[in-house]
Amino acid sequence: MNTQEIAQKLCEHCKNGTEAQGLKELYAPDATSTEAMGPEGMDLVTKGIEGIQGKHDWWTNAFEVHEVKMDGPYVNGDKFSVIFEMDTTEKASGNRWQGKEIALYEVENGKIARESFFMQPMG
Repeated sequence: MNTQEIAQKLCEHCKNGTEAQGLKELYAPDATSTEAMGPEGMDLVTKGIEGIQGKHDWWTNAFEVHEVKMDGPYVNGDKFSVIFEMDTTEKASGNRWQGKEIALYEVENGKIARESFFMQPMG
């Protein structure tokens, strides 16, 4: 698959709630994920597909997602970005947060090798 096809597939998985399948299908086994911020004690850089799946599992368990809107993908060579607009509530505190996150994905050898997230501070 080329970068455009990978970008489209990733967005389809996000829209359909099949992100775990997308990880297996689209990501390199040694992919890295870099977050803009995270809870105290959590590494901002996650390495490997199992670690990235664990991060997704943590998010699902920690937040109630009311709505997610997506804009993109925007493809440029071997990179693409997606803008996510989210309305969530942190389950532990009950704090509701609405904001945008920009995701940048880098493709190597037909797989997502890196993802990086940029966002406003929550709160």
